[in-house]
Amino acid sequence: MNDPNSNLPPIVYAEASVNSQGGVSLFRSSELITRENITQFYSHPQQVNLAIQRLKAEGFEVLETGRVTLSIAGSADLYERVFNTQIIAKDKPVIKGGGLESIGTFLDTPDTDIIGFVDPSSSNLSNLIEGIALSEPVYYTDVGRPSESPPNPSYWHLIPQDIAQELNAVTAHQQGIKGQGINVVMVDSGWYSHPFFARNRYRGKVILAAGCINPEVDENGHGTGESANLFSVAPDINFTMIKWNFKNSIAAFKKAVSLRPDIVSCSWGSSKQYAPLSAYDIALTANIADAVYQGIIVVFSAGNGHWGFPSQHPDVIAAGGVYLDSDGKLEASNYASGFSSNIYSGRIVPDICGLVGKKPRAAYIVLPVPPGSTLDAVFGLPGVKHPDADETLSEDGWAAFSGTSAAAPQLAGICALMKQVNPQLSSQQAKEILQQTAIDVIAGNSNSATGGHSAKPGFDWATGRGLVNGFEAVKTAKRLAKNSHSPKQQPKKQRNFSSQKTPITLTEVTMDSKLRKHYEKILCALDNALQNVDPEIKNEYELVISAANFVPRSPISKAAYQLMTTLNSENGDLKAKIFAAQGLLKLGRYQEEAIAFLTLAITDESNIPAITDVKERSELLANAMEALGEASSHAQNNSNLFSDQDSPFTCNCSGISTECCKKCCG
Repeated sequence: MNDPNSNLPPIVYAEASVNSQGGVSLFRSSELITRENITQFYSHPQQVNLAIQRLKAEGFEVLETGRVTLSIAGSADLYERVFNTQIIAKDKPVIKGGGLESIGTFLDTPDTDIIGFVDPSSSNLSNLIEGIALSEPVYYTDVGRPSESPPNPSYWHLIPQDIAQELNAVTAHQQGIKGQGINVVMVDSGWYSHPFFARNRYRGKVILAAGCINPEVDENGHGTGESANLFSVAPDINFTMIKWNFKNSIAAFKKAVSLRPDIVSCSWGSSKQYAPLSAYDIALTANIADAVYQGIIVVFSAGNGHWGFPSQHPDVIAAGGVYLDSDGKLEASNYASGFSSNIYSGRIVPDICGLVGKKPRAAYIVLPVPPGSTLDAVFGLPGVKHPDADETLSEDGWAAFSGTSAAAPQLAGICALMKQVNPQLSSQQAKEILQQTAIDVIAGNSNSATGGHSAKPGFDWATGRGLVNGFEAVKTAKRLAKNSHSPKQQPKKQRNFSSQKTPITLTEVTMDSKLRKHYEKILCALDNALQNVDPEIKNEYELVISAANFVPRSPISKAAYQLMTTLNSENGDLKAKIFAAQGLLKLGRYQEEAIAFLTLAITDESNIPAITDVKERSELLANAMEALGEASSHAQNNSNLFSDQDSPFTCNCSGISTECCKKCCG
């Protein structure tokens, strides 16, 4: 069936999804898959075991297992014979390492509506397998015996030691917080035992993903170099490199997850601006959601002109780029991506930034690589000056590069420091802390290929919340751990309940899909609203909130909203408005607006010209005055709130008397 002249690889990698226990196929779900619904797409272990046996019997190699998919491999002819289909190759434009536009080869079938999907319904495996996702290529998002020390080219650049200093991690190191006991896995090109690592006592091991060989060799150099970013920030971590290839990324990611690490760092991905997702994309996001559901922090680079995928997935921490110049000024990197996802509504990429160079090649951080490796040769071009090359030798074991490939392990390192002081820290909490403690960046623009958005005060599409601030993040994580382990104490009596300022405490909040869908859009709208209030506020303050500030709307809040709507209606009945104001005072909500309305009603009778009945006018005015009198009484009684320690009920109101509480809450 296969055209012998087609451009098909000898081995085709894929992800097989065994029937989902929720009853809906992984590939046919109407909802995007996150940690909140991932369990619906787990498969029954008995069916998984049977599927493995059947696939092997057909001639497939089962490379990795998992709770969501099985990683398999076989020839194109084998897929065609078993699943009664045809595998075809298609060339598509892609963005490869270094932001270079190129052509990539993708596999597809002609008889399904999902890109890269093999339909098993006409095969003997249809009772076990709901679909096959053909793997797609992904690319890095950057780009004798070497010296143990970096060279010193003439242009402005950073070296690994500078990363810890500029990300404010050194103070944490001085307090003994270096990532001890934290397991971090990178999925990348490999890890070479460079003399720089030996001198600094950085230790690690390499595990081969399916289809890879030579664990001691890193042919490309990307993984070796980017790991230096991680070690600079968290030098004492337990480090593992999963050596992979471009053709089988999901199997490599699953291998990383199977090690049950604390953190997985990935400096690769594809460019995906619009839906629909391919079968491969669906399988990848499902496995990411599964990892985060298990408690693993997953960091992905946002891309360098890419519409980074899977960094768009809401469960990951998306790493963007900020450039630090020789004068210490910060600006958005014009090499790094920044955008609003068209796939996940309200999702803004990046979440937070690491240090990244600028166009054209982001030759910025001098990093250790295997001598003569691809990156050593690509950046060490003889006679070519910066910024088109790094002005180092092509076989010296050092290369200057960065991109958001560097930012991802930098953020992973900060997460490792936070996990050391707070082992129970969740992925969502880590993201919130990184954002809340970030250094705001207000200059520069992100990559023009994704919109060239401007950095501005507060949250923006160029840098997210800004540059990661290591020690502040560690302090916040430590404080959260202390608060979560402190014995609960009885709340102290408050003398002024209505004006009491309760500090925002980070908590693990599981948002439902509706809130998650609009969460970042809400944050952006709130931040813009704050900036529009007053020019001085715009430049001096920002609103910092998190998922912990969103709670289910209470009946009292719903009632108060409806009463306030009545009060503000332009053509509403005056009688209804007065009753609405009375109700707001009793609920303790929008009291200033209610009092202002009632005061206007009794001081300016022109407000009720349409009411000609004298008795009705008198009753309305009397109601308004009575309500104002109650408000005054409430203010006087406010200082005695909760004076009775044995009060038999819990008050849901604020700023009102105990008697009123008994009426509306008791």
